[in-house]
Amino acid sequence: MDQLCNRREAKRYQTALRLQQCAVRLTVDKGFDGWTIDDLAVAADVSRRTVFNYFDGKAEVVLGPEPEVDQERLDAFVAGGPTGRLFDDLLELAHEATREKAESDHHIAAVREAVMNDPRLLRLVHERFEMAAALLGDCVRQREGADFPDDRVRLLLRTLMTCFDHALERTADDAEHTFAEHFDATVADLRTILT
Repeated sequence: MDQLCNRREAKRYQTALRLQQCAVRLTVDKGFDGWTIDDLAVAADVSRRTVFNYFDGKAEVVLGPEPEVDQERLDAFVAGGPTGRLFDDLLELAHEATREKAESDHHIAAVREAVMNDPRLLRLVHERFEMAAALLGDCVRQREGADFPDDRVRLLLRTLMTCFDHALERTADDAEHTFAEHFDATVADLRTILT
């Protein structure tokens, strides 16, 4: 029974990934408004109904599900771990949130290209970032105390987002290294600049 469940989960994951890859390709080639769910179904060789079994709409297909971080890792962060250094621990959370997509670095770069070329998708990504930033900001305040300055929380999260975006650019320019490697290299460059 477990093998059957694992095969179903693997098939479901592969179908969702194929739908997202096709949606990103359509967006890069035709723009976000240049294709329909029917076009996506044809491109992915599935029914329209299948698309809606996986995603609620076009934007969700292109952007994919929101990144999630395991609650145990969030709890460890709030408790002061895993390293005891605030920025390093935020980096660990960022790695966790992007780990599932690490196997498809080319896809990550293509999503970035699609988003950067469409103001509506850019706005949706910004909204997702704001929601994630609010969650992480709350976690930082729980960890550091309620009197930890809001401007420092914002600076910390914006620095993290800048590292993420720079790593995406590097991934698009250099496919020989993984997104995680580019992210680590970006952080290393930042540390060099600041010391």
